[in-house]
Amino acid sequence: MDNLQIEIQIADNSLQDNKYWKRLVSMFAVVGLKFEIHCWNEEIEETKTALKFGKEKSTDWEFGTIIEGVIDEKFIEMIHHTVKPPDTAIYNKMTPFFSIFFENGFSSEHYGTEFHISSTPIDDADFTVLLKKLREHAIINEF
Repeated sequence: MDNLQIEIQIADNSLQDNKYWKRLVSMFAVVGLKFEIHCWNEEIEETKTALKFGKEKSTDWEFGTIIEGVIDEKFIEMIHHTVKPPDTAIYNKMTPFFSIFFENGFSSEHYGTEFHISSTPIDDADFTVLLKKLREHAIINEF
């Protein structure tokens, strides 16, 4: 997967759970890598949750907060137990966090409905299988 860029946009608004989101994020969440979580100012509970895993980053983003930290086992456990938000009026949210970025070039954006990948996952074979399954629910572009 060298130099491959992948964009995934979940197009199926009927997905009732976030199992694909959890599997995809877990494939790129590596202990020791830095992460950022972006939350809008009004997302008080989401920000509090993110602050359990990192600290607020100094930024000029006036509309939100960025929490930065290092991925550890507790962070990965949180990913595995993230519940799909019931608020799906604007997005069929997969996660309560607006954006999550990992330093390895992976991001989950727009509440887990859009992904950008520019790195190799932990298990390339499982990733290939997951991409095949995701094609039923998502638009996938590879560059």
